[in-house]
Amino acid sequence: MSPRLWLRRMRQWPRWTIIPIGLALAGFAILLGLVLEPAGYALSPTLIEPTPTLPAITYSQGVDTACEDCHFSQDALQASAADPSTASDYYIDPESRTTAHGRLGCLACHGGDGMAQDKEAAHQGLVPDMTAENPQTCLICHEDLPDEMPHDRLRVPHGQIIDHIEKGEPCGVHCSDCHGGVGHGFDPLSGEEYCSMTVCLDCHQEQNLEVQITDCDACHIGPHDVAVSLTCNDCHTSTETWKEVALGIHPVELPGAHGQVPCFQCHQYPDFKGLNNVCTDCHVSGHTEWGDHDCSTCHDPGATWDLVANTWDEHIEHWDQYKGAHLKVSCDGCHFETYTDLDPNCSTCHAVPESHEGTRSEVECTNCHQADQPWTE
Repeated sequence: MSPRLWLRRMRQWPRWTIIPIGLALAGFAILLGLVLEPAGYALSPTLIEPTPTLPAITYSQGVDTACEDCHFSQDALQASAADPSTASDYYIDPESRTTAHGRLGCLACHGGDGMAQDKEAAHQGLVPDMTAENPQTCLICHEDLPDEMPHDRLRVPHGQIIDHIEKGEPCGVHCSDCHGGVGHGFDPLSGEEYCSMTVCLDCHQEQNLEVQITDCDACHIGPHDVAVSLTCNDCHTSTETWKEVALGIHPVELPGAHGQVPCFQCHQYPDFKGLNNVCTDCHVSGHTEWGDHDCSTCHDPGATWDLVANTWDEHIEHWDQYKGAHLKVSCDGCHFETYTDLDPNCSTCHAVPESHEGTRSEVECTNCHQADQPWTE
C-alpha cells in the first residue's frame, strides 16, 4: 500500500483513535529505555560513582534504661561509685531528657550498653566526651555554624574548629569546652545557663591561645562608634558584668553629679550621638530669652544648679555696681521677666524719692550713693 493511500485511510479514522496510539508509543519508548539502560552503563567508559548517603546518629532513647536507673538516682550512684564523694558529679537531672540533645538518648553520644545491668558491661566502649573523640558526629547536625552572633555581639571560632575537624587535624578546642554537657540540661544559649567569662579566660591561658585575652574585640562586637578612639577596656572594667564602666576616661569633664549619670541617660544608644557638649542637651534652660547662652557662664556645673559661678569677672563683664549688698541678690532679683536693659541703672530696681529733682531717667544715683554701702549713706 502506498503512503498516500495509507494517509487517506487514516483521515477516515475517528479522531479519538489518536489517544490509544499515543499511549502505545509512550509505553514502547519507556520499555525500550528500561531495556537499553543496563547496556548503556555496561558500555560506558566512565564509572558513575553512587551518591553517598548522609551519616546517621544512633537514636537510643528507650534502649538506655540502665543508664537512667543509675545516673538519674543519687542513691544508685552512691552505691555504685568507687569514690562516693564524687558520685554527685555523675548525676543527671531527669528533666534533661526533654532537651533537644537529651531526646537522642545516652548511647547516641556515649556509646556503651544501655540495657546491661552490670556497671562494667554497661560502660564497655564508653565515650566520655564525643566532641573530643568523635567531633565529626556533631557536624552531622551542626555543619553550618556562624563565626559571628550579632544578637549576642560575639565572635566565635566555629570556622577554625570545623576546618580542623573536617581535615582530621588535631584541635585544642572541643565543642564541650564552650557548650558544656548540652545533653545533661546545660544550654549556654538559652539565657538560663551561660558560660562565665572566667571560663573563657582560664581556657585561653591554659592553652596559650594566640588570641590576646585582653583584647575584648577578639570576642566581642562593640555596638558603639567610638572604636577608633577608644577600646572596650577604656570604659568597661569587668569581665563578669559588661555594664561596669569607668567614666574617668570621658573626653569631656564630668564635674559633680554628672559623673554618676549612666552613659545612655545622656547619649543615644548605641552610638553615643545626639550631644553637642552643652548644658541644654540635657537640661531645660529657665532663661528662654537668652537663647543658646552657655549655662556655665553663670552656673557652676560641679555644684548645685542654683549656685552661680563664684567670680563674675572670670566669666562675664558684669555690671560694675554689682558689689556690696548686690552680691546677695539672686539673678532674677534684677533680671526679672520684663528686664531688657543692657546697661542698667539704679532706678531700674530702686524708686527715686520725691525729694530728688528730675525724673528717673535723669537721676544718676551713683553720683552720691556708693553701691557697696548702705543706701542711706
